[in-house]
Amino acid sequence: MIFDLFFMIVGFALLIKGADLLVKGATEVAKRFNISEMLIGIIIVGLGTSLPEMIITITSSISGHPDLIIGNALGSCICNLLLVVGIASICRPLKIDERLLKVHLPLSLLAIIVFLITTNFGERYEITRIEGIVLLLITLIYLIYTCIEGKTENKENKKALDKEFKSKESQKRLSLITIILHIFVGFIALKYGADFVVDSASQIARDFNVSESLISLTIIAIGTALPEIVTSIIATMKNDADLAMGNVIGSNIFNLLLLPALGATISPLKYDIEFNITVIFILLIILYLILSEKIKRHKGIITRKKGIVFVIIYFIYIVRMILI
Repeated sequence: MIFDLFFMIVGFALLIKGADLLVKGATEVAKRFNISEMLIGIIIVGLGTSLPEMIITITSSISGHPDLIIGNALGSCICNLLLVVGIASICRPLKIDERLLKVHLPLSLLAIIVFLITTNFGERYEITRIEGIVLLLITLIYLIYTCIEGKTENKENKKALDKEFKSKESQKRLSLITIILHIFVGFIALKYGADFVVDSASQIARDFNVSESLISLTIIAIGTALPEIVTSIIATMKNDADLAMGNVIGSNIFNLLLLPALGATISPLKYDIEFNITVIFILLIILYLILSEKIKRHKGIITRKKGIVFVIIYFIYIVRMILI
């Protein structure tokens, strides 16, 4: 038991450091090509900070733990929307970019609906390999669309972006060798970190007769969301709301589409219908964020008070999960 907890902590530490190194390396490459902060947030940082979840998904699918995959994906989404956004907005009120409100948040809503349809319709409650491949294609289309969107934006704002990136990064550029080392070491840390977390979490669940669903929705979800929490707090404190929110939205779309897709492509995923309560909860949170644009007071802004409410709701959710 003690050794399992120790290896789980070591695993989380490796996941966090590995994601940090990968994000630094990938972000440096992106900034060399003058990619906007929103695109960095959605694609580079969002995808990079979702790498712990992706590695855990692959490892769990190979070792035959479908509840860890689904629970980790959904738990990470709730953690991102409530805990990450809540903590970031407490540090500094977040202004949601208009493109996020009108394009990427609705796409997040579409992603959760696609997830519901995929898991609840059919002869059996599962995500088949074919459905997994379809989800992979949808994710690829989203990535291509976002890259095209970012390329168009960069053409329109190239001078401003050049000036911004030069002022912020010109004196802190990493060498090519350093960037490669960041990415390589990051992957190694993620791989072994994921192995430690999955093996330890499964053993702890067995020791306490606790379902893997609960472990994945709480402990693993919070642990793998730590890169998003740290990234969003730092971005918010630097007044980079686009990066912070782009990180959350991009990470959630990857969690809802890419994680189940990866797991199901390796091996069909059985789905526990009890997860539907969590899925509907996520859907309601996204709806609230979209409709917040219509609210006259604090239009499009997540205030500190809202952030505190988000964090409180998250902890109520965790307590409810444990009690049930």
